[in-house]
Parts: sequence; structure tokens; C-alpha cells
Amino acid sequence: MEKADTQRVLSITEPPAGLFEAIMARIDAAKRRGAQIRAALFGAATFLCALTLVPVLQYTAEQLYASGFYDYLSLVASDHSLVLTYWREFGLSLVESLPSLALLLLLPIAAGFVWSLYRLVKNARVAVKLA
Repeated sequence: MEKADTQRVLSITEPPAGLFEAIMARIDAAKRRGAQIRAALFGAATFLCALTLVPVLQYTAEQLYASGFYDYLSLVASDHSLVLTYWREFGLSLVESLPSLALLLLLPIAAGFVWSLYRLVKNARVAVKLA
């Protein structure tokens, strides 16, 4: 068959009825399946972050109390004029009393929890919307 004959045959041939809808349905099903898998993975990550967040929060609260951070912070409510007078020393005392290890553990876990929860909600919406 020559090139001209092939083009003529292709231009005459019509695609089967419902082919476009069938292709779009398969694409939607693939998107939904991918979103379901991602939602399950981010759900597991959110669950693990939530499990580790509870003891880390308790540890951070204990370390904040043990370091005297609450004592310095209570001066703001009890004697704010002293805090305003010596604000530089007060700020440095607050920074020095922060438990760095506890915060170093808390911040990445909390950020991971928020990020994975955001991604979980985003993928769950796609999975449910296409259903």
C-alpha cells in the first residue's frame, strides 16, 4: 500500500463508539489508584509522626520545666515592668534556658507530621473526587 492510500484509509476509518470515554475512564482509574496508594503511604507517615510526637512533646515539656524556662516566662505575667527594663538580659536568659535537644527532636517531627497530614488530605481528596 502506498503512502497516499494509507492516509486515505486512515482518514476514512472512524474510531469505535465510546473509545474516548473508555480511555478517559482508564486514565481516571489510574489517577484514583495512584492517589489511593499515596494517601495510604502518607497516612502511615502521619500515624508514625503522631505516635512519636506524643512522647517527644512530653519530653520537651519536662525539659522546659527542668531548665527554668517557665520560671523566666512567668516573669512576663507577674512583673512586666522588670522585663521591659531589662529586656535584653531577659531575652538572653530565655534563649539560654531553652532545651536545645528537646526542640531539635520536636521541630522536625512536628514539621513532618504537618507535611504528611497535608499531603494525606490532598491525595484523599483526589481519590474520593474521582470515585
